[in-house]
Amino acid sequence: MANGLLPCGAVMRWRWACVSGVILATAVVASCRQAPRPGAAVRPDVILITIDTWRADRLRADIAPTLHGLADSGRWFTNARTVTPLTLPAHSSVMTGMTPPAHGVRVNGHHRFDGRVPTLAATLRAAGYRTGAFVGAYVLDRRFGLARGFDEYDDRIRRQPGASERLEAERPAGEVIDRAVAWWRGVARPPTAPVFLWVHLYDPHVPYAPPAEHLARARGVAYDGEVAYVDAEVARLLAAVSDPRRPQIVVVTGDHGESLGEHGEATHGMLLYDGALRVPLVVAGHGVVAGRDDRPVSLVDVMPTVLGLAGVTVPQGLDGVRLDAPVVVRDVYAETHYPRLSGWSPTSALVDERWKVIEAPRTELYDLSRDRGEATDVAGAHVARVTAMRARLAQLGTARGAASAAPAVSGEAAERLRSLGYASGAPLAPATTTAPNPVEMMASWRAFEDVLLTMGQGPSGPVIARLRALARQHPESPVMQTTLARVLGDAGRHAEALAIYRQAVAHWTDDPQLFHDLAVAARAAGASAEALRAEDAALVLDPELALAHNGRGLLLIEAGRIDEARAAFDRAASIDTTSAPYRVNAGNAARAAGDTAAAERAYRAALSLDEGAIDALNGLAVLLVQRQQARDAVPLLRRALEVDGRFVEARLNLGIACQESGDAACAREAYRAVLRDAAPGARERQAAQALLSGLR
Repeated sequence: MANGLLPCGAVMRWRWACVSGVILATAVVASCRQAPRPGAAVRPDVILITIDTWRADRLRADIAPTLHGLADSGRWFTNARTVTPLTLPAHSSVMTGMTPPAHGVRVNGHHRFDGRVPTLAATLRAAGYRTGAFVGAYVLDRRFGLARGFDEYDDRIRRQPGASERLEAERPAGEVIDRAVAWWRGVARPPTAPVFLWVHLYDPHVPYAPPAEHLARARGVAYDGEVAYVDAEVARLLAAVSDPRRPQIVVVTGDHGESLGEHGEATHGMLLYDGALRVPLVVAGHGVVAGRDDRPVSLVDVMPTVLGLAGVTVPQGLDGVRLDAPVVVRDVYAETHYPRLSGWSPTSALVDERWKVIEAPRTELYDLSRDRGEATDVAGAHVARVTAMRARLAQLGTARGAASAAPAVSGEAAERLRSLGYASGAPLAPATTTAPNPVEMMASWRAFEDVLLTMGQGPSGPVIARLRALARQHPESPVMQTTLARVLGDAGRHAEALAIYRQAVAHWTDDPQLFHDLAVAARAAGASAEALRAEDAALVLDPELALAHNGRGLLLIEAGRIDEARAAFDRAASIDTTSAPYRVNAGNAARAAGDTAAAERAYRAALSLDEGAIDALNGLAVLLVQRQQARDAVPLLRRALEVDGRFVEARLNLGIACQESGDAACAREAYRAVLRDAAPGARERQAAQALLSGLR
């Protein structure tokens, strides 16, 4: 390069991603699909829309006119409940027709659907359907198992480089709908081939931040504003998929509700009262008899109902029933194992046409015919009924040969853990009613959620103090202990964070995520050998934990073990196929090994997942400069700086690319910007000073 002062490879950005027809819409888009031949048997298209965190009482005309109109024209199940107030287990039940004890997925992020039972998508695909899914949150990422049976599973949720993987990562409804509509219009199929489309919209989940116009429609109530926004996007979807020449089935439901302060719970997951359990459920279109249906029904009924209406054989042994069949009234099961993450007791519930029992350390009974708000526990006055319902509840919870919420560590895995210096034993929390009743812990849980909402502002002293007090009050709570450790690490207090994680893995030895978190803390504290052991332990417990493979790669690259690091990054990317940061890391490792062709493939793969992946843009630009294609590198670096104007490495590389392209004015401007923005003593500042002096 000019002046020979600084090879471009020396100023590349080397930042590793540590990752700890019934259509009511007014605008109908004309379909270009060829009409089926007269007399040809045509199965209906199926459109399934699941709206996260949607309460039953928010299916209202004032905030959700499209959805309310659909309910009025279809079959509106007014007494529907989820199986659990958690996104992944609830959707696993929608897709399998089975309760969590049967399919084994009990807690978000801790379990995966293992595919051992048929799914709605796989069954429809076997019947000739084209299948596509478009999800709005990382909690439904393909790594958790629900992609089975889908031709297209769009789970491209942007995750921030340098941050731990967060189940809360989401994308707005408008983006999900855009991608779903594009797929629908582009799907290739014969005239008689049907399509199954599943769209999941996450927006009503906290934090509530609806667009201003929808907040205004909801009279300033943020949760209702999110529902209003989703309703507008559903209208756009229904307009796009409308085709009067084809039969359609439209199913819309919530995966669970939101307590909104009822019974002391602000959100959902901990308690089994109806604010979090009751959800809207609407079935409309082909073969559906319109009207309201007040039977107690469950999300497990979605799969058999859709298959029945579509004329597809319903698999045997489902927990759900066909809602289009003659009236069937039965008990509805629900559970939550989420309290176990706080060291509290899991709970379960059973609902019939009148009564609801909640099985917890203190059993509760409610007469829903008189007490819809579950304000008065009448268990003491109806002992025989409580006894009978508890027996039925126990039967439903165990009769399916339920997978344990915390599978036992195998003997081989336990031995490998011991060889790494870790004992194996205690699960996250006891799955018994001897642990505290979560309903009695709501004050602490609300305080914890309040702290979580303020954590985005940074690891301040007050945040740490509040978390420390909660962790001291609840020593048996892994989520409170490790959240404190994470915030301490974010504040640069790595030794304190490491000490907490060491205690955590000694106490809860069956959780691979904890071992990965320990590894991240150990690496930050300079204990690389311990970090590598911890990542290895995480992979003993879960060989498919992509972030642990990525973590190993980071440690191996720092140790100069380039080939092993490349294998680790490639493995992470093959498991988590939607992670742009993993591909960036693979590209950086390939470039370190001198394999520029593999590096370019990795960077381009990252950009295909996230066109704003700044590290991929920067890395690819450096390759182009090294190939004497500096002019082509300039727009890549400008794109990176549009995303992050403080990216001084890219700014410096922009100066080099401009200088190599003969644009001295551009180079001079870039170097001066580096001198303005780079930290004192930073190598970028030193390089920019030398290069700018050469230009003068």
